[in-house]
Amino acid sequence: MKNVVQMNFGLLAAVLFSLVFFNSCTEENKFPYGIESPPVLSFDGFVYVNANGQKTSLGINGEGGRASEYPRMDASFTYNFYISEHEVSRAEYSALRRNAGAECSGVCNDKSPVTNVTYYDAVLFANAKSKAENLDTVYTYTKASFDAKGSCIDLDGLVFHEKVNGFRLPTEAEWVYVASQGWYPEKGWNNQNSHFEIQDVATSPANDLGVYDMAGNALEWVNDWLTFFSSSPVTNFVGGADGGSLGERVVKGGSFRDDPSQINTYGRGDIYTVSSSTKGHYLGFRLAIGPIPNAIWLDENGTAKESVVIPLLGIYETKHMTGSFQSKLVFRNDLTGNLAYIDYGNGINSVVEIKDTIQAYHPDVSPNGKLVAFCTGVEGVPGTSSIYVRNLDASGSGLVKLNVKSAAIPRWRVTDEGDTSIVYVSSAANNKEDADFAAMSTWQVPFAKGKFGTPQKLFDGAFHGGVSSDKKLAVTGSTLLRVRMSSGKDSVWYNGEQACNVSLANDGSNRTVFLDFGGKTGANYVGQSYNTHERLLVANEKGELVHSVAAPQGYTFDHTEWALGGSNLVVATLTNLNGAHQKIVLVDLSTDSIKTLVEGDELWHPCLWHSKNRYEGKTLDTDSAGVYYLTSASSGALDLRVKMERFWENRNEITAVALGSSRMMFALRDKEVKSHNMLNMAFSAGQMAGASYLFKNYILKHLKKLKVLVLELSPDLFWADANATWIDVIYNKVPGYMYDENHDFWVDSLPEHFLDVVKETPRPESALQLLYTLEDFSLPTGNWAAAVCIRDSNVLTYESPVFAENEHLLEEIVVEARQAGLKVVLAVLPQNPGYAKTGTFGIYGPRRSIAMELIEASKKFDAIVFDENKFGEHDYTDDMAYNADHLSGVGAKLFTHRLDSLLMTLE
Repeated sequence: MKNVVQMNFGLLAAVLFSLVFFNSCTEENKFPYGIESPPVLSFDGFVYVNANGQKTSLGINGEGGRASEYPRMDASFTYNFYISEHEVSRAEYSALRRNAGAECSGVCNDKSPVTNVTYYDAVLFANAKSKAENLDTVYTYTKASFDAKGSCIDLDGLVFHEKVNGFRLPTEAEWVYVASQGWYPEKGWNNQNSHFEIQDVATSPANDLGVYDMAGNALEWVNDWLTFFSSSPVTNFVGGADGGSLGERVVKGGSFRDDPSQINTYGRGDIYTVSSSTKGHYLGFRLAIGPIPNAIWLDENGTAKESVVIPLLGIYETKHMTGSFQSKLVFRNDLTGNLAYIDYGNGINSVVEIKDTIQAYHPDVSPNGKLVAFCTGVEGVPGTSSIYVRNLDASGSGLVKLNVKSAAIPRWRVTDEGDTSIVYVSSAANNKEDADFAAMSTWQVPFAKGKFGTPQKLFDGAFHGGVSSDKKLAVTGSTLLRVRMSSGKDSVWYNGEQACNVSLANDGSNRTVFLDFGGKTGANYVGQSYNTHERLLVANEKGELVHSVAAPQGYTFDHTEWALGGSNLVVATLTNLNGAHQKIVLVDLSTDSIKTLVEGDELWHPCLWHSKNRYEGKTLDTDSAGVYYLTSASSGALDLRVKMERFWENRNEITAVALGSSRMMFALRDKEVKSHNMLNMAFSAGQMAGASYLFKNYILKHLKKLKVLVLELSPDLFWADANATWIDVIYNKVPGYMYDENHDFWVDSLPEHFLDVVKETPRPESALQLLYTLEDFSLPTGNWAAAVCIRDSNVLTYESPVFAENEHLLEEIVVEARQAGLKVVLAVLPQNPGYAKTGTFGIYGPRRSIAMELIEASKKFDAIVFDENKFGEHDYTDDMAYNADHLSGVGAKLFTHRLDSLLMTLE
């Protein structure tokens, strides 16, 4: 029985396009283009979903899915919601977001689903809908960035407010629950009936709830970050806690180009990794509405979290404040008692929590940024405490304990002799009484090769606020601001008024930052009275106040610490009027600006480490130099980020290089080639345009010992547009290539420290959708899957200007390579042997007859054709494949061996 209630919203006021540039706190009610009153729109077509008390299943058990689709997880609901009957149409989208990207590819009209939109575009549309209906916006952010076509490619500080009743994207659980109410992929628009074109919304049969196009037509954005599933049931599931290692999003439902056998409810991704800035001519979205109570997130390991910590400051903005991409924020999640951290050097604002049973307070990051020390006691509280050191990684490996009776508040220190040590105190209890303070002491213990040395006492008194490098100044707070001067005598600063959260600068300035309780001394300096912890205060080496910064309205400071690395930055928590530690902020004392790093429920004891930028100056702009990957770019940019580092590092020894797409990337194991010092520079979606750019501007200009070029020859990729595979997704998304180009690709000489800068630029270490490591580029064994085609082979003709351009680029590369004296090998990679029984060459077409003509025509070049596909008549078995057009690691070994044998004959 259908459980459907139509939701008629009636007349909606159109929201001007400029409204979506700002969040709900900053948007202005002004109408552009001289419009005195907004145009009138009608909106209906939402279905009420009675999900309260119901459940659905996400993912699968058994073989056939990706790693992120295991295990099968039951997701239940304690709420109801609305979902739109069909995907958002171009007409609906244009009405609220005028001229905002969403360019049309192929045959489409106002009734077609809007496609070529990023996740951010969908979020902005949802916000615009909420404002049009006088609802609060579900999404807030601090800054929006747009590409040249008007599409949103980044929203700094994006926060999803799940309890707000406004328009939003459906969660994956909501989407699957609705889709499962009559799942008929063969009845939706797919490659069997769509003529490989997007179709008007609501023209295929609705499911049992009256919802259209869940299977096919447009692949759909949902709200969730991608994460692994849990083996335990989850209630009110809203996806990953954050973007994880690569900032991946979930997409659902398949599209008009997919075979119905490949469209299912458990699929969560696309052929390539999907990030928030991904666009595709087959990727659209639909909306939902309704608050989600008691939401549950999962972290990247599939562990449930009832609260999340949301990173708000973008990678570049963090870099601009700290001066380096290499920054790490560590803090205590007081709800769990664990340490959590963000490694900004990975290029992703992903919060990682180190889980164990040890209570962790007052973390301090080692000078090299690789270790974190912490204690089990807290400032101002008497009792014994222990100090631990562990690696700053997801597992918190290498845990070691300092074996003393009591040790608290560790601070790393490099001695004058260059040794790394930790300064700590025997107790961090209240220091108000002289006798109690004198009974405490300050110590230093060496730490090297994962072990503590023998502790040595520095002096009496617990100076846990820091000790200067020359030991001439030591400070502490809680309750008095006590200091030890170069004379060796103890003193009390700040006129004996109450002070706490004391931290000594690590830049040699001997400044002290602290908080007070609204005392007279601070009020006299500021020029007005204030309440407890409302001002951040800075004293010079004589104890004189030299600076003050006010907390934001409605907040007070807590847990102040100088940023590590020698800077004018202070990191602190902000508490709201109820005393909850909701934010960690970075205070720039040069400008008094306050930027929120993360937001959550109870965030304590932040420590921000950053490496000193040794390379900034006239020679290199470290905002651009070597930055070959950012999250706004495609996953291919990440592959190429790794390859470019290897290119610069080994440019003087490389004798053979390979170019091509992911087929070549996974098929050729360059480290196993014996005949040459081979570098495989192929990357995901690396078609002819990208190959040409790399060959002309890098390979020819820098590889002086190069003898052989191996170039992928894939007929189906001759119709791959340069904008979609190179220009719009990599070249225009990262500054590194343009920066090299503006410096003539460094043909005269490579700047000093250029390679060091490249190595320090963002690079995620892993990703859920990537089934390969960035060191190995090897796929697991799967099978040849189905011999399906996701493009209309009949339209891939020689008359296409895209084909003509790619054919020209191929010829140009080969001619220039031969003129440079290189041997050229054109490699045809194996695909599913089942294509031999079809009319197409491979997964993207073209017709077999055209593919044969292309391969035959390539023999006119002064090159060697290395055909391992043989139009399906090859000997690469099922265990040598990952899917229809990629080899597994097993198959790659065979391909590499055969290519290597060929290269040996060319010597």
